Amino acid sequence: MSRYSGQIAIPGWGREAQERLKSSRVFIAGAGGVASAAALYLIAAGLGGIRLADQSRVSLEDLNHQILYRDQDLDKPRVVVAESRLKEVNPFAVVESRVKPISGHNITRLTADCQLLIDTTNQPNGHLLNLAAARLRIPLLHARVWEMNGHLTTFLPGQGLCLACDSVCLQEEERWSPKAGIMGPLPGILGSLLALEAMQILGGFRPSLLGRLLIFQGSQFRLSEKEIKANPQCSICCRPLKT
Repeated sequence: MSRYSGQIAIPGWGREAQERLKSSRVFIAGAGGVASAAALYLIAAGLGGIRLADQSRVSLEDLNHQILYRDQDLDKPRVVVAESRLKEVNPFAVVESRVKPISGHNITRLTADCQLLIDTTNQPNGHLLNLAAARLRIPLLHARVWEMNGHLTTFLPGQGLCLACDSVCLQEEERWSPKAGIMGPLPGILGSLLALEAMQILGGFRPSLLGRLLIFQGSQFRLSEKEIKANPQCSICCRPLKT
């Protein structure tokens, strides 16, 4: 009660929402900049469990925007370092790391027993998570950052569209390149917003970004949004999936 008293005191949140957060587990694809910030805030806020999957190792160019890692972590698996740091932040949370790529063969195991999925990586992983979210009927939070730009939205199976039929997100991602640079604080901004949306959902509240793509332009400090709608021909949203 003392640890989370600042949140419990917020009108509309209270002890019940905090207990829901404590009893929840989240899966995060990737352990880069956005994932680092989101995981830190979720664990600090009282999330009960988090599972991270990433096969990358910490590199020098990561350190300007991936706040979980230090110089002494260079060449170590990112998720292993992340697990250790997150447990330092909140030793009462369950933190699991998986040093492996996400694939169609392991996505079911990776997302088992989770109440929410977070996609911070790339299109192949995003579409695998989209399928998993549809099968499990749980929310999927999706975020991308590049240079000084980022966007964020929420998909909820049975209530609106999914990532597969979202042409607006796909159009935004066409501007992204694997060689694109990244301004250091940008992943922290998007990761914090991700954590806030995740907390609201896990606390029992309706998603704020359902049907909305929130766009941040860091060069102008401008937030804008685009409406996103379901594709009635989408085979994932509009046709029952085999479990």
